[in-house]
Amino acid sequence: MRPDGRGRGFTEGVRRFFWFPRQASRGAAPLRPLAWCWLFGVAWGVGAAALGWSDGVDLMVVATVFALLDDVIKGVRHRWPAFVVGSLSGWAAGRLVTGGVSASGDSGWAAYSGLAAGTLVAFAIFAAITRLPGHQRV
Repeated sequence: MRPDGRGRGFTEGVRRFFWFPRQASRGAAPLRPLAWCWLFGVAWGVGAAALGWSDGVDLMVVATVFALLDDVIKGVRHRWPAFVVGSLSGWAAGRLVTGGVSASGDSGWAAYSGLAAGTLVAFAIFAAITRLPGHQRV
């Protein structure tokens, strides 16, 4: 909020998204919302794969990215490194599991195992990096 009572402008909002104010307190990403988002994504993926909707399984990844970005916007500790490393490691784990697990010819079930493992790895690494201690400015 500006001193004159108006809301933030577009430029200030974009600047805050990338460069959070130094004096603002930064905590770790809360585990409970991340766990609930992962469980919801897995349940959604099971339902979509069971119904044969192969594109619906991909929404697990969309839910993961939005949950991580929500914490980035809130300003958690080490937010950008956590987002990048969590996303890339989740993608790599998903590719490894998809390549290592043979599934039936159904494309929804074939993609489900890799996406479920990848989203779990992305959430876990994101939460772990945000729990690393912050550096002290001298």
